[in-house]
Amino acid sequence: MRWNLLIIVFLIATFNHNVGWQSVGLAVEAAASQEADPASVPSAAEENSSEKSAYEQAGDKPDSEVASAADSESASENDETTAGDGVSSDATGGEVLELDPDAVKVAVENYKKLTESPEKELPWDYSPYKVLVWLVADSPEHSVSTIEQPLLKFLDRDYSAIWRVTIAKAPRAVATAARRNMSGMDYDMITAADPVLAVKRDHKDAIRIRVAENVAQYIGKVYGTQGRIQEVKRRAALLGDKTVSGVGPKMEVVEGDAVAVSELWADEGTEAVLVSRGTARSLDKPEAKVILPKLADLVSQAVDAYDKIFIVRLRANESLTDVSVVEMDTLMQHFGPVAEIEGGTRYTLPTVIGNTITRAFAPVVRVDNAGTRTATGLLRASGLIVDEDSPANLKAGDVLEPMMRKNDRNGRAFVIGPLDWAFLNVTGFEGRNVKMDFYSGRAGGLQGRKNKRTFKMALKVRPFHEASTVRLHLQRDPSTPMIGYELYEKELKSTKMTFIGRTDWDGRMRIEPTKAPFRLLYVKNGGAVLARLPIVPGLHEFDVADLAGDDTRLQAEAYIRGVQNAIIDLVAVRELFRARIQLRLKRGEMDKAQTLMEALRDQPSNEELANDMGKRQTYFNNLLAGSGNANQRAKVDQMFVITRELLTKHINGRLVNDLEAEVSEAKKNGGKSPK
Repeated sequence: MRWNLLIIVFLIATFNHNVGWQSVGLAVEAAASQEADPASVPSAAEENSSEKSAYEQAGDKPDSEVASAADSESASENDETTAGDGVSSDATGGEVLELDPDAVKVAVENYKKLTESPEKELPWDYSPYKVLVWLVADSPEHSVSTIEQPLLKFLDRDYSAIWRVTIAKAPRAVATAARRNMSGMDYDMITAADPVLAVKRDHKDAIRIRVAENVAQYIGKVYGTQGRIQEVKRRAALLGDKTVSGVGPKMEVVEGDAVAVSELWADEGTEAVLVSRGTARSLDKPEAKVILPKLADLVSQAVDAYDKIFIVRLRANESLTDVSVVEMDTLMQHFGPVAEIEGGTRYTLPTVIGNTITRAFAPVVRVDNAGTRTATGLLRASGLIVDEDSPANLKAGDVLEPMMRKNDRNGRAFVIGPLDWAFLNVTGFEGRNVKMDFYSGRAGGLQGRKNKRTFKMALKVRPFHEASTVRLHLQRDPSTPMIGYELYEKELKSTKMTFIGRTDWDGRMRIEPTKAPFRLLYVKNGGAVLARLPIVPGLHEFDVADLAGDDTRLQAEAYIRGVQNAIIDLVAVRELFRARIQLRLKRGEMDKAQTLMEALRDQPSNEELANDMGKRQTYFNNLLAGSGNANQRAKVDQMFVITRELLTKHINGRLVNDLEAEVSEAKKNGGKSPK
């Protein structure tokens, strides 16, 4: 009878969301006192009334996932709470931290949004963008609750059929990065704080470990700081996971901070550690295999779940609010330029945010066919666009930035991001297919076979700067600027080239925008074209090109020109000796003719010049071999080949042999030429 009574009271307490495990303890004590007084045992009607009251206090009836999450395991609301703060024990002796039921509900709903798959995959031209807007605000007046509805209403005017929008408060790591420098944000920065399980690559079972459950199966201990372990347990408990996929019981606290955990990596006995993603990237000898546990509020998981993420930074300035927005294209993990609008008031702020998001938005084209000079593709959601002036539409003359992603077998990108010095210029449309001209400063580009692990995309460019500064430096040596190099602009539809200037002492030159959509620049030095640089002035504040300098080629060219000039001079000198020797022989001045012959023999010979050229060619080729520029080496070799042909043709032993024969005949003729 006593145990039945205890079980009944225990169930009532657990259904009440406002009653924690401490309340359960009080209920147990009350049940013990009621055992002596059977009249105090509640009836079935009273139990139902109590249960109903519990739901009314909670606000609404929780679903099964929320209930299991709340009943599983608790953690502190503060990520840095230690194991001793607010900890009680369950019947098995495990640590249990209290959870806010509302936080559990929000976490579960967010996780469902991130992980749920569409019922069926739509065609690319009928697939709306899945968009996440992260708010970063300095003032508590600017929150998701106050901005969400008017902002959604504004965005629906242009994107109701094209976007599926979610608005949320930015995670702490994202907010910190946005406040520090929005233009310098990247994928590694915003995901660096995500907790991960780092397993050694040389572990005997590393090949079998792919998810957190595998870590629990094959790893003995996972070391981490006390605060991080508590954080991970809390975030797993929010999703109803009592044991962090079975890894929780194997987590062992390390005395010290994250550095102390990282230092354990060198220990041969360490199999795995619980660290941030940023720390995991720095672990080496051996390299770390990163496993992502199932946790609430992971930035990397949000990136994988959406197509576009807009980070909105709100800065209060007296009665006005400045808005800055940066777009992240999640597939390419690419951050666009920062769009800014100043002066939003309390009533106009949602409109200002919406306009800034529109400025930052880049429509996406899937590149289906690409050649060396042209490409065709399909604009996303183009079948849903009903207004030609829609921000999601494209027009002839628009410029796109081509990007490529190549995944390994595990879905991780090993090549990702924009192509270096490359752009696509929209020339027209063929149905919904976009026709484009391809301009690139590098070999290769968008060509290649299609496969499921390669993605070729293009994003519309948004130049927000007044101009761009181009800096040229030596390949793999940024400290060596390319000074005094000439920049020419070539017209897109003709061969006409116009000189626009030379680089300064730091290898820089400012490029202003023109009426053309973008400018096609050529870099020259010493008459040779070194590179082609397509550029959209204002897209980036600085554009850096690392080029193979041609100083060695210029040195070789200067040497070859010197040799060629020496050959011309030597030809003239030899002809002068011929004329003078023949004159002396004609006059019978045999001694003077012999003296001139000796002077002629002392002139540089073909063999001497050829040997010196061979040594110099080897020297220049060794210098060029280190730069890896086969094109310049071929040019240098060609210059030496032409010069050797010139040397063989004009500097040979025939002239000397002919003159020696004439001197010999003169001796036989009494010291005078018989001619």
